Amino acid sequence: MSDAALFVSDVHIHYGDVPYRDRFVEFLHDVPRLAKRLYIHGDLFDFYVGPKQGRQAFYAPMFEAIRTLTRTGVFVGVMVGNRDFTMSGDGGFVDVGATLLDDEVEVTLGDRVAHLSHGDQFCLDDRSYLVSRIVLRFPPVTWLVKALPLFVAGALARGYRRHSSRKMASLRGAGKNRLGTILRGVDALLRRKPYDYVICGHIHHLAVTRLESRPGTLLFTTGAWEEGPNCLHFDGNDLRIVRF
Repeated sequence: MSDAALFVSDVHIHYGDVPYRDRFVEFLHDVPRLAKRLYIHGDLFDFYVGPKQGRQAFYAPMFEAIRTLTRTGVFVGVMVGNRDFTMSGDGGFVDVGATLLDDEVEVTLGDRVAHLSHGDQFCLDDRSYLVSRIVLRFPPVTWLVKALPLFVAGALARGYRRHSSRKMASLRGAGKNRLGTILRGVDALLRRKPYDYVICGHIHHLAVTRLESRPGTLLFTTGAWEEGPNCLHFDGNDLRIVRF
């Protein structure tokens, strides 16, 4: 149990949707039964535009649940994603005892080592997205987003999300998933250093994939919660997908 860990991403908490938020809070309440480590690896929020959003009363039950976890000795690591990149440097999670993680970290799981990230950096062939990622994370741009009135920043974020949703709908309409968009990036990572597992989110494709180019590595991709709450659970021996 001391080595057990949970991984979750792309929860996309929608502001104002209390039942959806509470479903994630219930998951947080159940964490101590399953693990001593929780990794939230990106896109916890549908969009996030800075601390003034996090201070809204709507999010208080989530932050209190995380505070309860950390006070009882559960490690909670939080990573930014493409929807909540302005969370970097935000004190809200630190205030409740969570640890803000780098974009890419190594996680030991028993006698195996996993590379953990949100996963958007693997999209090497989506040039427009990579350019927008660099621009949006440029410190002056991040500062500007945080400085805007909440209703203005929120409106801009919703517009960006609608554009992204149209791209996703187009892929689904063609019967495709986004796994292929990250494989070249994952392979580039593994050429630099081999890992037993690569764990990421971003592509909203809940699956375990055995890589043809790296047969010794398993790629675990977490799914979007709108399509059904899910996580990965390492129970001290095996890493597996959990749907609930």
